[in-house]
Amino acid sequence: MVTLFISSHLALNRNKKPRHRYIGFIITGVEKGFDRNAVNNAIKEKTQELFGKKTKDFGLKLIRFNGKKGMIHCFHIYKTETIQILQSINKINKKNVKVKTVGTSGTIKSLNKKFFKGKLKR
Repeated sequence: MVTLFISSHLALNRNKKPRHRYIGFIITGVEKGFDRNAVNNAIKEKTQELFGKKTKDFGLKLIRFNGKKGMIHCFHIYKTETIQILQSINKINKKNVKVKTVGTSGTIKSLNKKFFKGKLKR
């Protein structure tokens, strides 16, 4: 009975309007930064490789990025999967990298303030 309630509750929540989450990350392992397209392509490839889905299904969008530090948008129900995608990226433009997530927030402003000291611009 409890299992039925939990599974039906989860099904109802998936039909609601998705809430937004913003995840901050830092790319390490290289001196020079990357362009947005290279990072977007790496995210798309890992999403397809790990989950067999498109980035649109997770609500993934690169919101802010300055070459090494960035902010990605996702739906709240896919926060854990998004972190897993980011942390599993080990190559961008055939260069070995490590992507470290620094924090999660419900707004761009608070994520920028808490983890990037307000310095991460578009």
